[in-house]
Amino acid sequence: MANDLMPLYYAIIKHFQTVDRDCADGVIAALEPQYGSYKLLNPKDVDEALATARENGLLEEVHCDLGTQGQLRIHYAMTEFGADMTERYIGRYHN
Repeated sequence: MANDLMPLYYAIIKHFQTVDRDCADGVIAALEPQYGSYKLLNPKDVDEALATARENGLLEEVHCDLGTQGQLRIHYAMTEFGADMTERYIGRYHN
């Protein structure tokens, strides 16, 4: 059976089209039903993907707080540029 899911990085970025802002924990919780078996769906790798998206101008940091175990959580929101790029280049994926 073929995997019809878009690449995980794309799914992480597209997630921000559905929320005002989120952090790695929220992204993982949202994508767990479809991507739960992916080894890269973990806090370290999702944090890295979010930081990369920020560096590329797709996301911006909007809030920081501490998680339940005292870890720093950075919350991101999609930028106008990110929304445009997501529609142009990732929009063809419909799942």
